[in-house]
Amino acid sequence: MKAPKFDLAALKAIDFSKVIAIAKQRGILIACACVIVVIPVGAWWFRGGIKDSIQATMAKKGKEFEKIVSLEKSSVTVRNPVGDPKSETVSLNSTLIDLLKARNESLEGEVKGVYLSAVVHNKKNHAIIQTKQVVFPKPLKENEELLDEIFLPAIGPAYTALLAKNRVNTPPPPADVLEAVKQREISFIRDDLKRKNRAEVTDPKEIEQLSQALIKARLDALVQGARETAVYLDAGAIRLPPEKKKTSLDACFIWQWDLWVLDDIFNAISNANTNSKADAKSSVISAPVKRIISIRIDAPASVAAASGAETSPEPAAESEATEATEPKAAAEPATLAATTDATGAPIAPSAEITRDFKISFTGLASCQLYDIRNVKLKMIVSTSDLPKVLDSFAKENFMTVTQLKIAPVNSFVAARQGFIYGAEPCSEISLVLQTIWLREWTTEFMPLGVKNKIGTRGVEKPPAAEAQPDAGETKTSSEAAKS
Repeated sequence: MKAPKFDLAALKAIDFSKVIAIAKQRGILIACACVIVVIPVGAWWFRGGIKDSIQATMAKKGKEFEKIVSLEKSSVTVRNPVGDPKSETVSLNSTLIDLLKARNESLEGEVKGVYLSAVVHNKKNHAIIQTKQVVFPKPLKENEELLDEIFLPAIGPAYTALLAKNRVNTPPPPADVLEAVKQREISFIRDDLKRKNRAEVTDPKEIEQLSQALIKARLDALVQGARETAVYLDAGAIRLPPEKKKTSLDACFIWQWDLWVLDDIFNAISNANTNSKADAKSSVISAPVKRIISIRIDAPASVAAASGAETSPEPAAESEATEATEPKAAAEPATLAATTDATGAPIAPSAEITRDFKISFTGLASCQLYDIRNVKLKMIVSTSDLPKVLDSFAKENFMTVTQLKIAPVNSFVAARQGFIYGAEPCSEISLVLQTIWLREWTTEFMPLGVKNKIGTRGVEKPPAAEAQPDAGETKTSSEAAKS
């Protein structure tokens, strides 16, 4: 399509003088006409620009208002000490923000206070036993090979003192019971039957009387021993430290740790017996816990093992088939490899604890905050008092019963073996105790080898503090309990 051509030459023919004359004569009319035509068009164009500006400004203000409205009704999550956060929609203002800040700061203080209270509760009166030279966390170089002379002479009496404090005993020795029966036989023949010796007792009635007197004499000897005993303890029921044997620093610390575990167990048993219908000096005859057959404490597990990197199922309750494989009384605790550099992670009180219910119904395993030590315990208890016994363990220093097996007991068969349980029916229970030990205090004197084994840096004491034992090192567990 061709564009039209304009003839510009025609413009030369226009007489502009006439145009000017007309403009002078009709100027007002021409101006009005221009105003009538041009102004509406210009107003329309100018109006469109103002409208767009106003719309953009209003849209921006609208977004700002929506933001203000959203802030006015914001969702705020408020934490509480039990760990159950609660979310609410509220109107924010400076007063509320200040209150939330103060609340969070207060809660942080409460959480730290609860943690410190847990540490104090867990540590209780547990202390490193007194020794001639510093042993934990690291002895002097010249004493590293003398632990059998420095530590073992102190840890052995501490175990003995623990048993004595809890009035733990075995039945009277058979030789003592036999001697008491013989003495009764002599006195009964001489004083009651008026005979010179046993050969003169031939009357069936007198023989029966003598037999009953001897049975009573034996029972009296056993009952006398029972009255002086709070709970029976089988020989070899617990691992006792050797009197003298070459040992490692790590093994020494496990002996010390085992002593703390035993102290808590015997405290729970003592509380169960004390809180019964008998008094604090009650005998095994009236006590709920009659006899301790065995106590086996598992070695501390590493964090990697507890998290599933190694096979670490929950320990099963002891059975008759495993009795022969139990460690002997003077067996050495699990040996832990010694190293020179710390390889574990630091304690993390604020880290989230992930529960694994494949391990136990509590879902707890060793982590950077604490260690789990499982204890296999076999006892004879009064059947009616079993709930009281289990409750006593639950109240004692973060203990939980994770397994329980019950079997009836023949008290007459036990009496033939020297154990007097009383008239109430009794049961044999095999249970697994899960005990928790906060690393905040256990690692303070823990040797480096044990720390690396369980995977923690723990609490690192400054070198100056290792030069001399502090107040906590100058008490044995038994002395601390008395104080």
